[in-house]
Amino acid sequence: MRTIAHVDMDCFFAAVEVLDHPEYRGLPVIVGGARGGARSVVSTCSYEARAYGVHSAMPMATAERLCPDAVFVCGNMRRYVEVSNLVMSVLGNMAPIIQQVSIDEAFLDMTGCEHLYPSAYGMGEAIRQAIKDASGLTASVGIGPNKYIAKLASSSCKPNGLLVVSEGEVEAFLDPMPVSKLWGVGEQGSKELARYGITTVSELKSWSQQWMIDKFGKWGAVLYRLARGIDDDPVTPDEEPQSYASENTFETDISDIDVLRRALVHHSSRVARRLRESRMLARTVTLKIKYSDFQQITRGRSLVEPFDDDNTAYATSCSILDEINLAKPVRLIGVCLSGLTGERQLSLFAQPRAATADSVLDAIARKHGSRLVVRGRELQ
Repeated sequence: MRTIAHVDMDCFFAAVEVLDHPEYRGLPVIVGGARGGARSVVSTCSYEARAYGVHSAMPMATAERLCPDAVFVCGNMRRYVEVSNLVMSVLGNMAPIIQQVSIDEAFLDMTGCEHLYPSAYGMGEAIRQAIKDASGLTASVGIGPNKYIAKLASSSCKPNGLLVVSEGEVEAFLDPMPVSKLWGVGEQGSKELARYGITTVSELKSWSQQWMIDKFGKWGAVLYRLARGIDDDPVTPDEEPQSYASENTFETDISDIDVLRRALVHHSSRVARRLRESRMLARTVTLKIKYSDFQQITRGRSLVEPFDDDNTAYATSCSILDEINLAKPVRLIGVCLSGLTGERQLSLFAQPRAATADSVLDAIARKHGSRLVVRGRELQ
């Protein structure tokens, strides 16, 4: 039997803001896009803001209407990543296998470590306390016989909670639960199941596997297992990324190609820097565009030599942009670098000046932030 823990930081972005700004404590804090932006959305918010009905992915304008006196913060991703790295380092010292699934949550395979703690509950408390001691933040922890049950347990005990579901308690834990709580069901799936009078996991279990497959196909087979708490998915360490991407949605639709090129400066520099930080090279540049009518297109180009410099990423993405029909205004633009490799062909020549400039800018960004010094083309 496995022992799996799921750690989910509580209102992570908002919690970091309160940590850095104690004057925010007890106030509704909303982190997201700029106030007044037509397309700004809420990234996350504190529980004080949630009491007003604010939630993640809500338009910022709606959040302002529901909670006009909240503290609105645009956010500091560099700081959030810094704290996330600290938390994940703590978890990595506690578990033989850890799988980070987002900036603020991870699965820990604690199998074999049970003897180090007085109980499964004691294990969860040790995890929560280690996070608190290192970061000053709270986390909710669920412990179960598999990833699925552990994730449901952590969701059920938020905020700042701990719930242990043993193998013998899985049925009692799941049966009264609304089917909307099951992985992959959500609102639409719940409506489909409700057509057959299925609203709880207990009701879902009353149907045979064959009936569920006949009605819902492969999804029915998945539901049959989930209703019984069956999940064989292992906790797997993080895999190497297959690509690096950066994109943005404009506040208003853009028809000016010079504005689009300036956006590509930022995105090209950002993804190229991430390449260099990972000591990787890319072979393919892909440009992503979403028009004002939400039609989306992607165009890619593979290069003969792998690269990691800003200039190649920018020049290639601009070249692709020049070949695209911009008959409609652009809502979103982004750059993706893929075809990653760690191999660099030896050169008989000295390091190019562009690569040297990239190294200098990287060093400045690491010490002072990426906006202190920018290339001239960003200011055009």
